[in-house]
Amino acid sequence: MKIYINENQIEAEAVTEKNDILELVESKLENEIIDTIHLDEIEVSLEYFQENELDLERIDKIKFESKKVEHLITETLKEAEDYLPKLKAAIKNSAELFKNDKEADASNLLDKTLEGIQWYLEVINGIMSLIENKELKDKGNKILSDFTQALNRAMVALQNENYDYLGDLLEVEMVEYLEKLRDFNQELLEKH
Repeated sequence: MKIYINENQIEAEAVTEKNDILELVESKLENEIIDTIHLDEIEVSLEYFQENELDLERIDKIKFESKKVEHLITETLKEAEDYLPKLKAAIKNSAELFKNDKEADASNLLDKTLEGIQWYLEVINGIMSLIENKELKDKGNKILSDFTQALNRAMVALQNENYDYLGDLLEVEMVEYLEKLRDFNQELLEKH
């Protein structure tokens, strides 16, 4: 089996275990992460490679494609830049539905929106762990902390079936924080 990082073959004849292969590859990456893996010609994710039983003896070539961390951060921030306005619109729609006594529709939309928000929060936390600008990191942590408190208030209102208050919270406070997050995302893109 031959092992490549991008287009370069690496010396790995003695390495035959999946975890040892990953360790070797990661030790050779500088300020990069594994983006995709090709087992012969089949593309798989890093998670797939890690979590599944693979018969490595039947594979002739494993190619690890990497991306610079900086490139990945920029790519992710651009994706989030397109995504945040959609979350904001969904929050506004949820608020409107709650105010119009359409709790079932509002709850369904809010659940889906919260999944999107969860994705964004995980992404932004990951990015903030990689940036070195303390001022920017502190600013982001403050926005995220305040946003999380607003989310908690919204969840309490939902549990208490206080739909008018929830609608107001979503429409005013949550939208405001999504705008702050959009501005922060833009600032990260500009300074990164």
